[in-house]
Amino acid sequence: MKTSGYRQLKETSLNFVDAMKIGDQPGVYRKEKGEGESFYGSYHAAHILDLFGELHNRPAADLDTWAGQFQRRQTRQGYFSGNPADSSRIRTLEELEPVWHYTRGNIWALRMLDRKPEHEMPFLDPLLDAGRLYRWVKHYDWRNSWAAGNQVLAAATALFALRDWFGASDIDALMEKAVYPALEQLQDPKTGYWGTQYGADLANGLFGTIHVVPIYFALGWPLRHLERSIDSTLACQLEDGSFWPGGSDCPDFDGAYQLVNLAALTDYRREDVKNACRRYLAHALQHQSQDGVGWLLHRRDSQPAGWVPRPHWIWQEGATTAAAELRDEDVNRTHIMLGSWFYPLSIALVSHLLGDTGFEGPYHFNSHSLHVCNVFNEPLTSH
Repeated sequence: MKTSGYRQLKETSLNFVDAMKIGDQPGVYRKEKGEGESFYGSYHAAHILDLFGELHNRPAADLDTWAGQFQRRQTRQGYFSGNPADSSRIRTLEELEPVWHYTRGNIWALRMLDRKPEHEMPFLDPLLDAGRLYRWVKHYDWRNSWAAGNQVLAAATALFALRDWFGASDIDALMEKAVYPALEQLQDPKTGYWGTQYGADLANGLFGTIHVVPIYFALGWPLRHLERSIDSTLACQLEDGSFWPGGSDCPDFDGAYQLVNLAALTDYRREDVKNACRRYLAHALQHQSQDGVGWLLHRRDSQPAGWVPRPHWIWQEGATTAAAELRDEDVNRTHIMLGSWFYPLSIALVSHLLGDTGFEGPYHFNSHSLHVCNVFNEPLTSH
């Protein structure tokens, strides 16, 4: 059923995709107004169109052209990089830190387009040893659960791609032998989050946790400490329904994702979770641009004095820890492509749980992009 709310979300989001289009070649987009061609613009545009079932309405030749952008970013070793100098560079496992997130995005984009890369992925060879993979997951500083979880999710993305694209049939067993016990040991039973026992605050723990639990959902692993995780997530929500002061696409999506998926696993505090989802929906709609073109970085009723720049975790070449690049404090930046993916996606999730919001519709939850992989989707263990 396509509700009026669904049609409104779709129109607002696709209007922004159209506004960010550059030229006539398929798949070329800006990330935000005033910029040139952007990897993230193209990657997120594919997800937005896929969410609303519009991506594969396009001619196959157009999707081939679009996929070519991502295929050209793959190096001979198989990882992806925006730096042409990396084309023939062989990176050790330790040297992959700066390219994990970028590799993840390219893989997810190709997944949406139902295309595969040209080169195999030997950069993953070190992680095919169970002992080394286990130690690698645990070597991160989980006091910054947000940054650590991002890297582990990227590696899981690449390992799943190795399984599905290149026939590595033992990946699921490897993940269960190495990644599962490592993650189980890193989960904090007092909060249900990853990293809080090492010093991550609840918000950082939430943002790290939503990069871990999609791996569980993708492989059908049991998720423990559900009640404490619900307590923690409800505690992270702010009075206005957001999960970040002034609202922010990533943290807001993270909170909604966690609430809805936990509610599919337990009835604990169910009315509190539903009420939190209703508050979140009211908040998310405050990000809908009044001109009907995209989603705002900050709530319409907020003021810059109340904004807190959210960190984007950057791994510089040669660094052993992530550095925070602060974003979103510039009052001249109002919309980015990510918001037109994450706000409708999070609204789709809460409408799935509540069922009476007026925003229900035929959203396409494509599990091959792990931010869209939910516990109520089929696990990705057989193909």
